[in-house]
Amino acid sequence: MFELTGGRCITVYGQQEVIKDLVAARLNANGQIFFEVEDVSINDFDSEKPRIRFCKDGQSQEIACDFIAGCDGFHGICRPSIPAGVLTFYERVFPFAWLGILAETAPSSH
Repeated sequence: MFELTGGRCITVYGQQEVIKDLVAARLNANGQIFFEVEDVSINDFDSEKPRIRFCKDGQSQEIACDFIAGCDGFHGICRPSIPAGVLTFYERVFPFAWLGILAETAPSSH
């Protein structure tokens, strides 16, 4: 295996495996997960009690939060909810990028 990486070790943790593990951890902690929601909005983002509003199965719902971690990606709903002049960008460019290959083949190693 090391001959494929020039002697360096790598770890492959596919995104779908990360999601499965996060979902399992949340459910094991008796938490709720909402999929396929609509009309999501962040409200009072800069207050002591921010809220997330959304519709699920045609019903409006609201989650009262202690804080909101905007981990929904660059194009998510959190970024535009942050008040003007508050957002700070930090960027680090690495000499590599993600590479995805979908192939129907035998595993390259055990």
